[in-house]
Amino acid sequence: MLRRLVQNVSLRARVLERAEEFKLNNKANNDVWIREFLLCQLTSNSSFVSAYSSLMCAWDFILNGSYSEVAKSLKRCGYRFYNLKAKFIVKNREFLPKLKEIVKPIADADQLMARDLIVNKFLGFGYKEASHFLRNVGYMDLAIVDRHVISFLRKEGTPINFKTLTRNKYLTVEAILRSISSTLNIELGILDLFIWFEETNTVLK
Repeated sequence: MLRRLVQNVSLRARVLERAEEFKLNNKANNDVWIREFLLCQLTSNSSFVSAYSSLMCAWDFILNGSYSEVAKSLKRCGYRFYNLKAKFIVKNREFLPKLKEIVKPIADADQLMARDLIVNKFLGFGYKEASHFLRNVGYMDLAIVDRHVISFLRKEGTPINFKTLTRNKYLTVEAILRSISSTLNIELGILDLFIWFEETNTVLK
């Protein structure tokens, strides 16, 4: 199934164009990294469209408002988990002025180590959110294991029976995806975009 998608010239061009946008983010300034960081945090347990529209709608309060102001602005913008995400955003905000400075040197040397750093340092980031953020700022050697990926693997016959992803289970699924990406001769982050298209018929994320 995926081989057919990868060989689709038109789709491949769209996917590679999106991946190039992520790679350009790697060279962008810290403001772009902050935007991607917050977007990936808001996307957790929400749709990409809802997260993006809420981020743009509440942007000024997210960057400068109190916890109450952030929560109220997210709620007003139609975001579902406004109290929880406001807590995460305000707690992490102290690190945002130096976000790229903190993450990039480690990610350049070791993407797995950078993901662990993000999970341990920032509130509200698990392996999925950290992988998503790193992919969106140009690091393509990590898997974003979400419900769409799990659904795809199950349909392909991979026996994934667990309901929650511990670190070890996440790494197990990532290893399966890494094997698929190697077989198709594409980067893991690009494989994710093809799976996302297969499951949603869109190239976003």
